[in-house]
Amino acid sequence: MQKELTTTSTSQTHFLQLKLGLYNLFKFKCTYLQMNPSNIDIYKQQSQNQLKNLLENINYLKIDDIDFEQNFVDTVESIGCVYKGNESNLINYFINIEDGYASFIDQMKSKHRKELRREVRRFYEAFTDVELIYYKKNDDIQPFMTSMTEIHDQSWKKGTLASVDQLDINKLATREHWLGVILYADNKPVSYMHGELEPDGKYLLIENAYCEEQKRLKPGKVIISKIIENHESYGIKKIDFGSGMSTYKKIFCNDSQKIYSALISKPFTKIAFIFQCQKTLDMIYSTIKKLSIKLNIEHRIRSIVRK
Repeated sequence: MQKELTTTSTSQTHFLQLKLGLYNLFKFKCTYLQMNPSNIDIYKQQSQNQLKNLLENINYLKIDDIDFEQNFVDTVESIGCVYKGNESNLINYFINIEDGYASFIDQMKSKHRKELRREVRRFYEAFTDVELIYYKKNDDIQPFMTSMTEIHDQSWKKGTLASVDQLDINKLATREHWLGVILYADNKPVSYMHGELEPDGKYLLIENAYCEEQKRLKPGKVIISKIIENHESYGIKKIDFGSGMSTYKKIFCNDSQKIYSALISKPFTKIAFIFQCQKTLDMIYSTIKKLSIKLNIEHRIRSIVRK
């Protein structure tokens, strides 16, 4: 038990970023200890004082997407200053397609089903040749990276979010857990998905994007639709989209579960002050977003900011 605990308690160096929405303002070099589904059972066995002692040699605890358990949450939040981001990050959304594609489509809301079919048809009609290519092996990494980078550089994520790291793909491909998918239109890559395909058939989405030029044709929704349609060929039973409230999740996802993610530091420290600043920035961003939606200028503002 003690040996296992020592292994999981290794701190990591990380740049904690102060952000307004997706845009980075400042970054601070920190050390943190990560708790996630793979090691959380060890920490759940610890007392309040043991958890508190973890903060003595690090700047903060980083808890990522663990199953929500009230007793543990109450205990861990009592040891310091907590930053949790917005409420949408506390629900995990996924697609359950264990009963097959036909069953999934039948269960979809009529409005969304008709809209999706119309958008997929319009996309295919707009191009002479449409192709969906799956990448799984080590030899597939380089062609995937080439197409993925081309998409990323033409998406709204350029300059705000990092693209996929090739080293991460190498690790997944070596374990035969990688699945990358790219949608091509007239031989041009226009959308991609990258994630981990677990042995039990759960596809964990890590990153996705689409070319801004084709935005009106909904390439992001088209690639998800086709992956669902072809799920049996690649052993996919569930698609895990993680947390957040993106529109496509509301359309596609038919299941969800409560999760817990947080950053926790000692009180009255520089990191605790940064957490408070981030909470203020989150409130500002949320107010601007709600106001722009109310005034029906959300898309205009987003377009200006992305440029």
